[in-house]
Amino acid sequence: MKKLNILIIDDTAAMRKFIKSGLEEHFSEVNVNVAVDGKEAVIKLEHHTYDLVLCDWELPDLTGDEILQWVRVHPIINHTPFIMLSSRRDRASVTRAIRGGVSSYIVKPFNIGSLVQKVTAVVENYERRQFQRFTVNGVMGIHFRDQHLKGGIIDLSMGGIFGLFSRRNTIPLIFEEATVDIKLEAGSISALEGFVIRLQAAEARIDADSVKIALKFTELNTNRTQLLQAIVTAAKTHEYSLFGSGT
Repeated sequence: MKKLNILIIDDTAAMRKFIKSGLEEHFSEVNVNVAVDGKEAVIKLEHHTYDLVLCDWELPDLTGDEILQWVRVHPIINHTPFIMLSSRRDRASVTRAIRGGVSSYIVKPFNIGSLVQKVTAVVENYERRQFQRFTVNGVMGIHFRDQHLKGGIIDLSMGGIFGLFSRRNTIPLIFEEATVDIKLEAGSISALEGFVIRLQAAEARIDADSVKIALKFTELNTNRTQLLQAIVTAAKTHEYSLFGSGT
C-alpha cells in the first residue's frame, strides 16, 4: 500500500487524537491531517489531495452527511473514499449514508483495530478501481530525449497509459523516462512524468507498421493528480471507444 494522505474531520479533540495516533501506529507510511469542523474540511479538501476522508456525522456547522454530498458532486474529488463515523446506529441513518455514497460506516464507540480493518479494506478497494484500465478516444504525445512521438491512446488509468504508435518513428527504450501529453474530448493534460514499462508489436509480423507502448506515471503533485482524476472520471462517464492508430 502506498503512503496514505488521510483527513480526519471531527470537532472533538480527544477523538481526533485517538484516531490520528492509532493510524500512525498501524500504518508505517501515513500523513494525517485534521479539520475541526465542516468549513475547515471543505477548505482542506479544495487545496489538498486525500486518499481517504474520515468524517464525524455530528459536526457544529456542516453535518458529515452534508460534507459527503458536497464531495460526491465535486467535479474533481467526487470519488475520494469517505468513511462516516457516527453514534447513529439506526437503519435509516445507515441507509441514508449508503445512498449518499459513503464508502463505509463505523458506529461509535469503536476500537482502533476495527478502524484499521475498515480503512485498509476501503483504500485497497479504491486502489484496485483507481488503476483499472479502460479504453478511451484520444491522442497522446511522448517526449523523450530530443524526440516527440505522437499516437493514439489504447487505454488509460490513474497509474499509466497505453498507446499505439508508428514504427517508422524513433521509439523510446524500455525503462526510459519520458513526459506524456494527453488529449481527450473530456479534457487535456500535458507533461505528465513517467517511464516506459512495455514495448509490444501491434501485429505478429516482422514488417508490422505499428508498435504499442505502455508508460507508468511517476508520483504526481496535487494539482496534476486532481486534473488527471477529473479527466479520467469524465472519460469513464462517456465510455469512449477504442482509438485507432495515430501518426
